[in-house]
Amino acid sequence: MKYWFALAFLIYYSLAESQALAITDEKMEVAVFAEGNWEIRKLNDEFNLSQTNAITENGAKLILYKDRTWKYANSKDREAFENILINKEVFEKSKSADSLVRSEYADAGVYFDKQKWNVYKSDDLRYSEYDFISTHKSKLYGYFKCLNSPKENIEVLKNEAIGSILHFPNSSTLKKTEYRTVNGLQTFYIYYSRKLDDGNFDYVDQYFQTTYGYCHISGYTYSNQFKKNKVEIEKLINGISKAERLDRSNILIEPPSRSLR
Repeated sequence: MKYWFALAFLIYYSLAESQALAITDEKMEVAVFAEGNWEIRKLNDEFNLSQTNAITENGAKLILYKDRTWKYANSKDREAFENILINKEVFEKSKSADSLVRSEYADAGVYFDKQKWNVYKSDDLRYSEYDFISTHKSKLYGYFKCLNSPKENIEVLKNEAIGSILHFPNSSTLKKTEYRTVNGLQTFYIYYSRKLDDGNFDYVDQYFQTTYGYCHISGYTYSNQFKKNKVEIEKLINGISKAERLDRSNILIEPPSRSLR
C-alpha cells in the first residue's frame, strides 16, 4: 500500500508549520504566527506605522498592526477565523465501529469498522501514526496522529488548523468550521478542499486536546466522490475516543515454536 502513502505524504499539512513568511507593502520581511502575532525578520528593520498590508509567500493577504497582531485582509476569512459556531449535537461513534487503534503518544485512539476500513501503521511518524484506506473501491482515506505538544486550549488548535488552510489561498478552500462534542471530547471540526497535482480532494478533520498534547484525525477523498461518501468518512473521524496509551514495550511476542525431533 506504499504507493498511496507516497501520495498521502504530499497532502499532510502539519500544525508544526504554524508560521508563514510575508512581505509588507514597504518590502519588509516578517514572520506571521498562527497564534495571531507577528515579528520583523531583519534586526535593522523598523515598523512605525499604525498598520500595513502584507502578503504571505503563498498568497494570503493580511493586515499587520503596530501592537504586533494581525488579521486577514479578506472579511470572509476574518469571519471564518474569528466566529466559530458551536454544534449542540452530541456525536458518537458508529455501532459498527468495534475495532480500536491506540496512540503510542497520547491517551487516545480511534474506533473503526474493520469491514469498511483497513488500517496500517504509518511509515513516517512525523505525519501520522495510522493510515486508513477503505476496503471497497471508493478510494476513501484517512490518517490519525497525536503529538506531545501542549496547547493552551482548543482555540489555539482552531487558529492553527484554520491558518493551515487560509495561508494557502491559491490551493485551499475553507468550507465549514465548528466546535463539536464527540464521544465526550471537545473537538474542532473543519471541512476544506485542496488542489493537488493528482486532483482535487475534500477533507474533514477533527482536533482535540489530550493530557499532554493533542490529536488530529482526517478523512478525505477526491472532491467529486466526497458527497456520496461523506457519511462513511464522518463515521471514521467520529471514532476518536479516550483510550489507554499503547505501550509497545509491554506487548509480549511469543517465541517461534520448536519443531519436534
